[in-house]
Amino acid sequence: MPHELTIGSRGEPSNFEITVDGTIETPFENPTQGAIIASGSTVEGSVDDDGLEFRVSGTITSISVTSSDAVVAIDGEAVDPVDYCS
Repeated sequence: MPHELTIGSRGEPSNFEITVDGTIETPFENPTQGAIIASGSTVEGSVDDDGLEFRVSGTITSISVTSSDAVVAIDGEAVDPVDYCS
């Protein structure tokens, strides 16, 4: 079953990169809205307080953010990106 991953920021914008061992996709009509899917398993971009949402299959293997203001949630539960450093 796919997971929902959301990423946003509580202050300054943050760059991010997320990698999974399955696939990652955006549910937006415009898939480049704030993010670039670099491959079927990696997404990168910049996020602000508006946030972005992704559908993920498989396991999230890496989350990298450039700001401590970044907020990441998996299936609605907040996670610490440090726990997903590769």
